[in-house]
Amino acid sequence: MEILDKIPGIINYAVVNAEDGSIEEVKGSSTSPVGDLTAFFSSAAEVIKNTLSLGEINFVSLCYGANRLIIFVHSGKYLGIEVERDVKSLDIIERIKTQFIPVKAEKEVKIEEEIAEKLETKIVEEKVVEEAKPSPAPPKVEIQLPRSISSKLTQINLLVNEFGSGGKKTHWLDILNQGLGIIATDVLPIVGIIGEKMEFKQNPPAEKEDDIVQILRTVIDFLVKKAVEEIGSSQARVKVQAVIEKMKQI
Repeated sequence: MEILDKIPGIINYAVVNAEDGSIEEVKGSSTSPVGDLTAFFSSAAEVIKNTLSLGEINFVSLCYGANRLIIFVHSGKYLGIEVERDVKSLDIIERIKTQFIPVKAEKEVKIEEEIAEKLETKIVEEKVVEEAKPSPAPPKVEIQLPRSISSKLTQINLLVNEFGSGGKKTHWLDILNQGLGIIATDVLPIVGIIGEKMEFKQNPPAEKEDDIVQILRTVIDFLVKKAVEEIGSSQARVKVQAVIEKMKQI
């Protein structure tokens, strides 16, 4: 991605594998966690798009402080481009894309410009995920989870409750949501945060039971690791033990 280094106005950029959400490259002068932001919001955008039937999302634009992060897909990769806040998203995207293609014949360029003019009225300049209108709620399905999955799901919700005690529940729900976006991309279409806890929105495929259990186990490890970082290993161990005792009573 050396081409991005030559484009004026780019403060920082990240390249994320669209297949598994892994961060392949981060470069620039910013101190913002552009790699993590790109991985999380590209995954979240895909989930919201599928859940709400939004159709194709051209890009995601996030503003924080004096900067803007623009995320879009190019050649099977998510590109997260950090620029100044007042930079227009479409302008920088077009500027980048022109650097990846060879110079075209004048006739080809003219045809593409004509097509672009016809499509221009359909493009929303700033398509922000938060502004999407929710589609009508689907009929409620009775969820029946295998014991192996149900046990891990209960443990995750108990950990969030325990770590989030003392008025920090919202903070830990955010951490859980972050972990799902990074770790649980394979099951995001069928799980979500509903009523301040993680729930399955539909019955998981029986043939995927072992895979889902492993994913939930990884989410549990993610929550415990975050707890150690935030409250220390001793306090985290106490809260984890409290959850174990509650699990024994279920």
